[in-house]
Amino acid sequence: MHIVFRLLLIVALVAVLVHSQGSGGGSRGGGSRGGGSRGGSSYRGSTNRGGSCQGSQCRLAGIIAGSVIGGIFGLIAIILLTIFCCRRYRNRSTELHTSFVDKSSTDGRNRTYQTYEEDCFKNGDWQSRYYQYGQWHGPHRMSLIFDRAASQVTGKGYDHVGDFTVDGTFSVEKQHITLTKTYALGTGDAKENFGHTVTVELTWNSSHARFEGKWFVQTNHYRGEDKFELKFGD
Repeated sequence: MHIVFRLLLIVALVAVLVHSQGSGGGSRGGGSRGGGSRGGSSYRGSTNRGGSCQGSQCRLAGIIAGSVIGGIFGLIAIILLTIFCCRRYRNRSTELHTSFVDKSSTDGRNRTYQTYEEDCFKNGDWQSRYYQYGQWHGPHRMSLIFDRAASQVTGKGYDHVGDFTVDGTFSVEKQHITLTKTYALGTGDAKENFGHTVTVELTWNSSHARFEGKWFVQTNHYRGEDKFELKFGD
């Protein structure tokens, strides 16, 4: 804006200067006529030597020149002002959009973590059941502790196969848990318990307020997979 004001001030000064020069030329012509008492020939000679711009002609020329120059500078000022306003508007729009996106992202992350942490990943006793041999087994108790800083889960539990320990990882954003159950030999059913590990992949089902997925076993004695469910409390 300072540049525009300075340009307008320059335009005004140029217009005044041009107009003043036109008026001065007319007054000098009048002076020559005042000295005409010395003789007509002297008057004509001085008039020819002084130039052809006299009186109203000089004023008219000054007005035209000032108008042209003023119009040019005025047009430049309008163009610069338009560019300045457009840039200011674009910068303002960008700032508002960036602020809105940042705020929305922050609010979304806060809501996500708040909801997931409160509803999905709770420390305490969980009830699990799995489908095998054409029927559901359970529910069985499983105690879990979620370390949110490390995104790791640990725990222990038991089922008809035997006692087991639990370790794994979880994702707050994806609402997903990967568990590894390791059975302790000499506990539970000796025909089923080989001290093996069972991998469990689960995803949160908000409609049923529980984790659902599959278990996977791959040992020398047995290979299989089927459904698995995990629900807090009860």
